[in-house]
Amino acid sequence: MARRPREIELAVERPLGPDGGVARLSAHFDLGAQEPPTPAELAETLEQLKADLDALVGLPLAAGPSQRPDRELTELVNAYRPRQRELIDLLRDEGEISPAEHALLAEYLAGGGAPAPRAAPVAEPRPEAVDRPLAAMPAAFDRPTEAIRPVADLLREYQIASLKQAGAVRARRQISFGEYMALKRHFEGRETAARA
Repeated sequence: MARRPREIELAVERPLGPDGGVARLSAHFDLGAQEPPTPAELAETLEQLKADLDALVGLPLAAGPSQRPDRELTELVNAYRPRQRELIDLLRDEGEISPAEHALLAEYLAGGGAPAPRAAPVAEPRPEAVDRPLAAMPAAFDRPTEAIRPVADLLREYQIASLKQAGAVRARRQISFGEYMALKRHFEGRETAARA
């Protein structure tokens, strides 16, 4: 004879960021002292847990773009300067851009990345568009005399866990070309060691 469960637990979890932390809220129903909850009561409790978690740690990462209107192509191109499909896929997956914004940027890249009109003039000269990926080419305004920071510091500061993420950080001009190449060697070395 199967034993009846003594309690029901409902839980909601939310990743807190790339470091792997998780926020969790749960509700317990003791079945020994009361009637089991109805499906409607369970659904209501689950929705309340989700609302409480949103209030405590903010909306899920993927919900960020849905809370604002979609941006125009000009604004997206000026903000992200996309050159690689992988970059805009990563931006979508991390909740930086909405699916509609992703579609606009994908269409822009498919059309050869014709320059969009700029909202405001840029003080610094921009390098001309070339066939090479943005992350792989040194920018005209990179600081060549700047010392390359250690890979461990870059991984920690920008929370980089893959070469794809390193390319995204490079595309946002947060690391130099030399630092990107050091990260590339780091990840290629890890892949080689994993295969051996």
